[in-house]
Amino acid sequence: MLAHQQRYDVDKPSSTDCKDSVEMRRATVAFAKETAPCNSDIPLEPGVSVATREHSAGHRIVTLTVSNPAKLNIVNSTILKQLIEACQALSDDSDLRAVVLTGGQTIAGKQPSFIGGADITEMHQLSSSIEARSFIERIHLACKAIRDLPIPVIARMHGFCLGAGLEIAAACDMRVATKSSVFGMPEVKVGIPSVVEAALLPGLIGMGRTRRLLYLAENIDAATAERWGLVEKVVPDQQGLDQVVDSWCGMLAGMGPKAVRSQKRLMQKWENSTVDEGVRAGVEAFAEAFADGGSEPRAFMSKFSDRKR
Repeated sequence: MLAHQQRYDVDKPSSTDCKDSVEMRRATVAFAKETAPCNSDIPLEPGVSVATREHSAGHRIVTLTVSNPAKLNIVNSTILKQLIEACQALSDDSDLRAVVLTGGQTIAGKQPSFIGGADITEMHQLSSSIEARSFIERIHLACKAIRDLPIPVIARMHGFCLGAGLEIAAACDMRVATKSSVFGMPEVKVGIPSVVEAALLPGLIGMGRTRRLLYLAENIDAATAERWGLVEKVVPDQQGLDQVVDSWCGMLAGMGPKAVRSQKRLMQKWENSTVDEGVRAGVEAFAEAFADGGSEPRAFMSKFSDRKR
């Protein structure tokens, strides 16, 4: 049931080795078949929408939808600002169990897209290092806002996931994609390096594959992305996406809420620490779980200790 829906409206902005080319052509054909029909219900103005549903009592799931239907859901400064604001507003919701980040439906004639990248028109107008720094900081701050959410964020991906879109996806905790999705970092093709949260990619796919993705600006298909570790699961279609997302959200809602939040903080600590520092942080996290006498762990452990054997 949809309990709450809000839309942030914004102003219009002023492969796998030798099989790559074949697979990419197949993906393009698949996109053509899945192109959204003309639908008067699609808001044409770019924006970020927030939809909240009650999974069960005291357990909320939120879906954030990035929508720029005429332009493959690319992000501009205003959309990034709205994404940051939406994430920050959600951070204080103690009943929130998961956030799903997805791309909106595109208009007829446009291929499906999670987030097709950053707005090249806006970047083309940058004329100084000060302006460039301000623009790229907004992409970083949007990724940081996603990473700062205290609960897991699931990227629900269908279609193009390129450049800033892949950086945003990398900022999420888990990723599921349709088999026709396409991933790439094409920045060097337009004369700029891949930056900010592209720094997360080596932790996901290794430095060698990151170099291949960034230096060669190759696009890879979903099967390759899954094999590399860029996505956790690939499904046939959008119905499959919804099934996986519902399953994962249901599992998260059934876990210890404080434990999941603690786990997210700890895993982010692991990203930026030595093994010894990570182990010590884990000891502290475990101890903290019992700071109030262990109400949550004791309640959840009792389900196992009290069961009939």
